[in-house]
Order: sequence, then C-alpha cells, then structure tokens
Amino acid sequence: MTAQRATLDVSILEAAGRDLHGSFVDETIGIVARHGGDIVSFAVGSPAPEALRLANVGELFADVLARDGTRALGYGVTEGEPELREIVAADARSRGIDAAADDVIITAGALQAIDLACRVFLRPGDLVVAESPAFANALSAFRNHGARVLEVPADDHGIDVSAAARALRQRGERPKMFFVVPNFQNPTGATLSDERRDALLALAASLGAVVVEDDPYAQLRYRGTDLAPLAARARERVVHLGSFSKTFLPGIRVGWAIADPATVRRMAAVKQTMDSSTSTLGQRLVVAFHRRGAVDGHVAALRRLYAEKGTAARAALAHEFSGTDVTWNDPDGGFYLWVTTGRDSRDLLDTALEEGVAFVPGDAFTTTTNFHDSLRFSYSSPTPDRVREGVRRLRRAYDRVRDPN
Repeated sequence: MTAQRATLDVSILEAAGRDLHGSFVDETIGIVARHGGDIVSFAVGSPAPEALRLANVGELFADVLARDGTRALGYGVTEGEPELREIVAADARSRGIDAAADDVIITAGALQAIDLACRVFLRPGDLVVAESPAFANALSAFRNHGARVLEVPADDHGIDVSAAARALRQRGERPKMFFVVPNFQNPTGATLSDERRDALLALAASLGAVVVEDDPYAQLRYRGTDLAPLAARARERVVHLGSFSKTFLPGIRVGWAIADPATVRRMAAVKQTMDSSTSTLGQRLVVAFHRRGAVDGHVAALRRLYAEKGTAARAALAHEFSGTDVTWNDPDGGFYLWVTTGRDSRDLLDTALEEGVAFVPGDAFTTTTNFHDSLRFSYSSPTPDRVREGVRRLRRAYDRVRDPN
C-alpha cells in the first residue's frame, strides 16, 4: 500500500509538471566535480581565484559590519540599495547611457535580470531573436517562459542583422525582443560592431521590439577601443543588463538592469514574488568596495591578468594544434575563445575528462543541432601554466578521438 501510494504521488507530480530547460554549462560544474581528480577546467566562465583575492573581501566584510551592523543582514528595498543604484547609474553615465538611480533595479546577478525582462516583456508564443551561438542560460530562460527563439548566425562582428531582417521577412513575423551580448560575447568572445549596433537598433525600432543588452564583460577589454553601448544610442528601446560577477565577486550574486522607471517598477513587482530583494550584505559589499576608490585600479589589474591568460591560451593552441584542422578566434577581451575541432565535441569531452581537462561543447549554446564540432574555451580561471597544461591534455584527447587506435 505504501509503495502504491508513493507511485501514485510521483505520477501526480510528474503529470502536474512541465518540460523545463536548464543549462549544460552549469551542469559541467557538477560533471567535473563528480569526475574528481586533477581537472584543468576551461568549462566555466568564472573569475580567477587570484582575481577574487585582489578584492580583499575580509576587509570589506569588516568595513560593512562596522559601518552598517545588523542592517547589512536584514531585508532590503526591492529595487536595491539607493547608494548602489546611484553607483550603477553613474557608471552607466560614464559610458554615455542617460541613467538615473530610478532607472536601476539591483538583481541577483544578470541572470535574474534576464528572467525579469522575460517576465515583463514576453508571453507564451512570442518570438525572441538571438545571436547564434548564444548565451545558453538566456536561451533556456526564453523557452521556459514559453517564447520561441529565432537564432540568427553571428560572426566575429556579432549578430548578422541583415540575416535577421531577411529571416523575419520570410517568416512574416514581428519579434517582441532582440537579445545580444554585445561585448566579448558568451560563448564566442565576439564583439558587435558599431555598424551592426546601429543596424540592430534600427531593425528593432521598425518592428516595435525591445532590445535586451546583456553586457557583463564590457570592462574587460584588453586591446582596441570601447564601443558605445546600445543603451547609449537608443535609451528608450534598450534594457541594459550588467553584473559585478566578472569584475568583483560572482558568489554574492549582484547584478542590475537599467530601463525606464515604468519598466523598473514592473520588474520590481515581479521580483517581489521571487526573492523580495537582492542580498543586502552582497549589495553593501559592492558599495564598500566602491567607497574605497580603488575600482579603476582593480579593473586595470584584471585586464592585465586576463590578457596574459588569453595570450597563453592562444599560444598554447597554436603550439599544440599546429598542422591540424583545429581553428579558434582572437577576441579583444572577455573570458572566451571559440574553438572548432572538426570532431564531435560531446565525444571529445568524454575523452578529455579522462585526460584531465574540461570544456563546454558548442551545441550547448543553441536550440538547434548546430556547433557539434565546436567548443567554448574559457581561459579565465586557470593560471597560464595550467592553461598550457590543459591544452596539452586537450591535444591528447583530440588525438584519441581522431584515431582511437
């Protein structure tokens, strides 16, 4: 009787549920952990341990508790701590975005900001246009909210806006949203060109669509010139998202969205049914960090650190894969390289784990069957020496998959 009851309960729960989409990118964390042993991970776009130590978190905790006491441990305002909202707005203004504190909502990382944008702007059946390959977690968010996704090819200059316009004309559809990561895109590291930024905004305006600009890597440029954000070009049409995860501390989960005040109010209403407010302690740690006046120096140190890692990664790939059909790109910043091996990347991952190296297969960044022979290579976390060792292991795995004998 008890077994029958248990079976019945499971069946009811399964019947009441629905299909949901997660992220293989996040699953790789568990895959690596379960595999155990000495793994060089190129799988997770996580800040380097040495970058996290630069923040002197222990001192920041002491500063916050000394200044704010138990207030730092309580509930906060849904829209975010007022001082932090002004910090975000001020930084946006320095990049040409016309933003005030009332235009900012603080979120639990940029991922929550994406989810809030979905809840505010999308309804089941709506169409979202995204670059392809795309940020895997965003694709899952769109699908979990019942939206359809039109993936448009992207190259080293970002999403092909002309191809997007042609595809929409052929379909006879008007999207509700365009989604792009304009700077050092996840997963390819590509940057959306000036020309295509303007073209994308013009296309969105002609179709009455909102543009969601997810921009967590903007400060991590290692060469070249910064490009004006989409939100600086068409403030009324763009929801601009960002995060402190890549340049400060990922574990505190503090991000933001910048939009018109009416949209911020709608996002706040939705957020109140999710988590009420973003971690007060996390927010005040960010504020304390900015009060020290060392942010510019900290970001400059990160740029030097990650530029060295990126250089090591490209040099190691060039050395180890000389004479093969393996190719990769050369982004101007961010955490990622896009590597094409000519081999099935899921098979390659299984073998790579045996050799002690991990990455994310390319097909994790699409809802189609594309990119099966590509992979995302994140060089941000390992040291340069570990990067070189990881590429040596990747070459061994590649040789095994190419020639099992």
